Amino acid sequence: MQFTQPLFLIGYAAILIPILIHLFNFRRYKTYYFSNVKMLQDVAQKTKRESRVKHLIVLCLRCLAIIALVTAFARPYFPNQNSDKKSGNLVSIYIDNSFSMEGNTPEGTLFYDGIENARQIINNFDYADQFVLFNNDFSAKQRLKLSKEEALQELDGWAISPSTRPWKDILAFEKNACTDAGNRNLIHYYISDFQKNNFNFEQYSHNDGSASYLIHKPAKEINNVAIDSCWFLTPVFRKGQQVTLTVRVRNYGDGDVVKLPLKLHVNGEQKAMAAVDIAAGGSAEYQLNYTLNSAGLQCGILSIEDAPITFDNELFFTYRVTDNTNITVITEKEQNKYLTALYGKDSIFNFTPMSVDRIDYSAFSGSSVIVLSEVKALTSGLIDELTKYMNNGGTVLVFPEAEMDGGSWNNFLSAVGASTYGGLSKQEMKVGNINLESTYFKGSLDNSNERFDMPTATQYFTFSNFHSDELVMSFENQAPLLFVNKVGKGRIILSAVAANDEFGNTHKHALFFIPLHNIGIRSLMQQKLYNTIGKDHSQNIAKAIEGSENVFSLKLRNAEGEIIPEQRNLGNETVLFFNDQISKAGIYNVMHDGAAQDAIAFNFDRRESELVYHTPAELQNDVSGRPKAEHAQLITGDSQDISSQITQTIHGKPLWFYFIIAALVFLLAEIAILRLWRKRETTGNEA
Repeated sequence: MQFTQPLFLIGYAAILIPILIHLFNFRRYKTYYFSNVKMLQDVAQKTKRESRVKHLIVLCLRCLAIIALVTAFARPYFPNQNSDKKSGNLVSIYIDNSFSMEGNTPEGTLFYDGIENARQIINNFDYADQFVLFNNDFSAKQRLKLSKEEALQELDGWAISPSTRPWKDILAFEKNACTDAGNRNLIHYYISDFQKNNFNFEQYSHNDGSASYLIHKPAKEINNVAIDSCWFLTPVFRKGQQVTLTVRVRNYGDGDVVKLPLKLHVNGEQKAMAAVDIAAGGSAEYQLNYTLNSAGLQCGILSIEDAPITFDNELFFTYRVTDNTNITVITEKEQNKYLTALYGKDSIFNFTPMSVDRIDYSAFSGSSVIVLSEVKALTSGLIDELTKYMNNGGTVLVFPEAEMDGGSWNNFLSAVGASTYGGLSKQEMKVGNINLESTYFKGSLDNSNERFDMPTATQYFTFSNFHSDELVMSFENQAPLLFVNKVGKGRIILSAVAANDEFGNTHKHALFFIPLHNIGIRSLMQQKLYNTIGKDHSQNIAKAIEGSENVFSLKLRNAEGEIIPEQRNLGNETVLFFNDQISKAGIYNVMHDGAAQDAIAFNFDRRESELVYHTPAELQNDVSGRPKAEHAQLITGDSQDISSQITQTIHGKPLWFYFIIAALVFLLAEIAILRLWRKRETTGNEA
C-alpha cells in the first residue's frame, strides 16, 4: 500500500488526545452517604473493574477512528503493476476537438466533457509532474512541457477546430513533443469519440513500455447528407461556353434521400438546381449545366439544406474565365503552316509569329509558350532570354532543324540541365507508346484500351544524356518522341521530329496535335477549384510580387480582419503558405495594395461527415488484443464513472473510501457501547 499525500500521516499524533484524556480522567466525583457501607465493598470492586474495561474499549475505538480518518486523508492506494518508481511523471493528454465532438451531453458537449476529464487527470497528479497537452491543431505551443498550473490554464482557451487527424499523425506529433522525458514515467491519455474515419487502430502502437489510456466519449450516430466534391469536365473556360459541373453528394444515413434540392450560385447568381435522390449509405453524381456569361474570376457555392450537421452543407470553389493565351512562334524559315493552323486559327490563342532575325524580347514575359520551330542556331542573346524566361516559369517547345547547329543548341541545353540532341536517324519508325497519364494527354482520350492508328516518322533525332521529367510519346524502339525537362520554375519540351513533311506524318496526326494543343492551353487550365482546411497548405498565385514592401493578404468575404500568410516569390508566381491560419470555410479574397487580386476557396474536411464511431466493445477488443508491454486500457462510462476510473489509472486501486467507512464504524461502535453500558448501569441501579 502506498499514499498519495503521505504528509497527512503526521495526523497520527492526534491519538495522543484521547490517550491523555483517559490517563488523567478529568471526571468529577460525587459523595453519597450510607448508614451501612459494609455491603458496598463487593459492589465497588466490581464497578471499578467494569469501568476500566469500558474505558479501554472506548479508548481503542477512538484511536482507531482517528487512525482510519488520518489514513483516508493520506489517500492510500494499491499501485498499478506497470507503474515504475521514477522521479515524477510526464503526462501526455490528447483531446479530440474535431466537429464530431460537438455532440450534446447532459453536462454540455462531448468536447467540454473531455476538457473536464483532462482537468480531472491533471488535478490527480503532483505539482512536480509535467504535462503535454495537444489537440488537432498541432500548434507549436502544444509541443511544450507544462507545469500543473500552466496545463490547467492552457485548457481554458481551447475550442472546436476544423482540423482532423488520423492516429498515425497524432502519435507522430506526440512522439516529437514527448522527447527528452528523462527519468519520468510516460503516461498517455487519449480523449475522443473515436470516429472510425479518423481512428484506424492498425496505426495505433506504443512500443516504449509506457501506459496509455483511451477515454471514450460515447456519441450518437446521426444521419447526415454532405456535398462531397465537385469538378468540371473541361479544363479550360471561355466566355459564352456551356460548361458542366459534376457534383458528388453522399448520404451517410440509414434512410433514402428523396428530392433534396441542390443549388449552384456563381458570383451571387443562381445558375443551376437539381433534385437529388440518394440511397441509404450511398452517393450520387449530378451534372449541373450552365453558360459562362462573364470573363474573369468566378466564385461558386454549392448548397443543400440538411440538419443538424451543417458544416458540410456548402462547398465553395473558384475558377477563372480567360479569353485567350499568348503563343510566340520563332522560326528561321517561313511560318510553319501546321503550327499556324494549330495556334493561329484557334480563338483561344493569341498567335505571334517572329523571325529569328527580328525577335521582340520584351514580348517574352507575356507569352505562355515560346515555340522554336526549325531554328538552326541560337545566339547568345536568345539563349540568355530563353533561360531567364524558363527560370521565371515559362514553357519552351522545340522542333528541331534537320541541319541544326549542334554546338550552339547542345551548349544551351546542357546549361539548363536538359537532354541534348544526338544524331539524325534516317530509320523509319512508328510511334509505339502514348503516356495517357501525361499532363498533356490526360482526359483527352475517352477509351484508353482503343488501338490507335499510330503516326510514322521517316527520320528523327536521337538524344544524348537522355533524362525525362515527363515522357509524353515514344517510338516503338523506346526512343523518345516528345518529352519534358524541368528548367528552374519552367520547362522545356523537346520533340524528336520537326513539324514538316520531311520527318513523316507525325506532325499531321491528331495524336500529336493533342499534346501540342494542351501545351498551348496549359496556362489556361485551372489549378485547384478549392482547398481543404488542414490538408492543403499552399497555392500559387499568378501575379508576382514587385518589391519586398508589397505582400499578399487573405480576407474572408463578409468578415472582418485579414490574414497575412507566409509567401514566396517564384519567378512570375507567388506561393502562399496557409499553414494553420485558415479555420473557417468560405471564399477568401487575395488582397494586394488594398485591392482584391484573386480569390481562393477553402472547405472543411469531409472526413467528419460520416458520423460512425467505434463502439465500446470494439475498443475493448482492440485494447485487449494489444501486447501487454503497451499497457493499454479503455475508460468508458458517464462523467462520474470516468472520474473514478481516471483516479484509479493514476494512483492504482484507491482505498480512502474504505478507511472513511472504517472511521464511521469505529465512531458508531463507541456510541453504541457507551449507550448500552449506561443502560446496563441504570438497570442495575434500579434493581
